Amino acid sequence: MWLSIDRQANLPMFRQVFNSLQGAILSGELPAGYKLPSTRELASQLHVSRNVILEAYELLLAEGYITGRSGAGTYVAQGACLLGFTKASPLPLPASLAESTNTSELDFISFRTGLPALNLFPTKKWGSILQSVCMDSSIAELGYGDPSGDLELRRLLSKQLWISRGVVSNPEQIIITNGAVQALQLIVKLLLRDGEDVLVEDPSNVDLKTILTSTGAALHGVPVDDSGLLTHKLPVNLRPKCIYVTPSHQFPLGGILPIQRRIELVEYARQSGSYILEDDYDSEFRYDGAPIHSLQSLCPKQVVYIGTFSKVMFPSLRIGYMIVPEPLIESCRQLKRLSDYQTPMIEQLALIRFMNSGSLNAHILKMKKLYKKRRQLLLDALHEQITLPYHICGRAAGLHLVAQFDAQLPEDLINRLEAASVFAALLPNNRMLLGYGHLDDQQIYEGVRRIGKALMN
Repeated sequence: MWLSIDRQANLPMFRQVFNSLQGAILSGELPAGYKLPSTRELASQLHVSRNVILEAYELLLAEGYITGRSGAGTYVAQGACLLGFTKASPLPLPASLAESTNTSELDFISFRTGLPALNLFPTKKWGSILQSVCMDSSIAELGYGDPSGDLELRRLLSKQLWISRGVVSNPEQIIITNGAVQALQLIVKLLLRDGEDVLVEDPSNVDLKTILTSTGAALHGVPVDDSGLLTHKLPVNLRPKCIYVTPSHQFPLGGILPIQRRIELVEYARQSGSYILEDDYDSEFRYDGAPIHSLQSLCPKQVVYIGTFSKVMFPSLRIGYMIVPEPLIESCRQLKRLSDYQTPMIEQLALIRFMNSGSLNAHILKMKKLYKKRRQLLLDALHEQITLPYHICGRAAGLHLVAQFDAQLPEDLINRLEAASVFAALLPNNRMLLGYGHLDDQQIYEGVRRIGKALMN
């Protein structure tokens, strides 16, 4: 094939292979039904390990670009061509187990979502960096800074998000915020007016809906399934101002939006003149392959990308960010300035050092392994302790999964769970939401045992 590998590039080799094939498929250069070379053949042509090609193919398969036919090879999937697609490039950037607890000591166990294993964060390392930043900071760094955030931090983010998620940006497009919540508040305040229409996934985060309706906007839910937003359900009679989605790990059901639906969503947004708000809240923790590419990478001019360090570090850090299309940069920057002027500078400077030292990537890798282990423990405990028929949704990524029960759950289940000193959020259609990132092995097992008992009483 025409592919080439740059062994001196910062981008991993499997990402280079993925990007080349992805661009060729989206642009139509590789049409639907085109048979790709075998992994062995392509690895031989490029003189790379077969694992490089396997990882690239697995990511293409996960995102829906290709399909595998048993015994017949790998083919370009139907509906993966985006009309007018041009592969964008980022601006050049400078290089730059949990402690066990006795079951007898367990009290209330909460399977709440969105909470990482805070006891395993390297607090001594972080504290040492904070101390050194405080001692080394200049007078200028202790004063008022750029409302958009420290330039070096924005450079690092632009580079890292391009490598890990395919996000296309330059530092000027990035606004550092006090968490993802503030990012969302700022962008909806900028975009939405009283009575304007906005689309959201159904179900979705309750707090998110509150933020959207606080503007006076009219909310319209779009159903989701195990693969995320049902794009064929997008209303044809509306011209929404924006569309809120969680495409890499739908909250709460956990689906990964396939490329065909992503393209349909982008085309819908183009035709309706809508902005897509992509909330990428915990996509770093994908357990069966590399992180999914961002929706923003398909159409940077139409997507506002929102992220946070709350899950990969700790929630009280309160550092998030948004990447906005160029027409919105100055308005967002001014809105941030009027909101609180800037996100605290000392934490930003410490985060720069934490990232440059490799500590952040090392922590993410460590936690990814731990969360994968805890996910499997939760699945095993459910299989052993729950007798009602169920199946699991959203197991591929994140810090939670959903148990979908086949039968009607008891009407008083919330009270039963409370009496058993355990919490699990209940969703419509007999679903139970189970967050596990913050729970150790014994808490997971004991918590599931209590849930099983509550279901059977």
